[in-house]
Amino acid sequence: MKISPRQVRDDFDRIALLTEHHGGAGDAYHGYLVSQLPPRFERALEIGCGAGAFTRLLAARAESVVGLDFSPQMIRLARAQSTAQTNIEYALADVMRYPLPAERYDCVVSIATLHHLPPEQLLPKMKATLKPNGLLVIHDLLTADGIIEQAGSAFAYPVSVARRLWKTGHLRAPREVRDAWSKHGSGEVYPTLNEVREMCRQYLTGARIRRHLLWRYSVIWRKPGP
Repeated sequence: MKISPRQVRDDFDRIALLTEHHGGAGDAYHGYLVSQLPPRFERALEIGCGAGAFTRLLAARAESVVGLDFSPQMIRLARAQSTAQTNIEYALADVMRYPLPAERYDCVVSIATLHHLPPEQLLPKMKATLKPNGLLVIHDLLTADGIIEQAGSAFAYPVSVARRLWKTGHLRAPREVRDAWSKHGSGEVYPTLNEVREMCRQYLTGARIRRHLLWRYSVIWRKPGP
């Protein structure tokens, strides 16, 4: 059973405070995700923006960006770290209750957020707020299914450790940070790659699906034009 929305919010409030104090290693796949975007576009929306790291990358290409998150501490941190980007608007919001205007955005992004929410409700909402020919970008966590994927997961662990050493000079995050992520992750449920494929078959026909190391997948889908 997935953890409750309130527990998710409390977990990320705590993680935001720890990130502010200790810093972080960043996301290994932001560069890849940016490479999937058009060079320039008008409006973007990020659902589950966290501390705004990818929101700020969107702001370098978009005229305006809206970042939504329902962790007050994450939104506070995002605003504090984005003062140089005047084209970003952050909103403290539960996206399932937040009114998204129809055909408003050229790009909608969700990073490590979809697994917290019911895709059968969120994906139609994300599609509806995209303009025709708009781009939907999903990047999220994956659970290994089968011998080959489990072997890939075993290889991903040393890659993750090496990346942290390169980015931060430390083999592991501070204990407080590890404990916070471990506590949060203990109640999480992630899809298998086959479940992601079935999700796209139902809601995102024609999407490009890619499995990544570090227990991640990405989905790139373009909304049909008129």
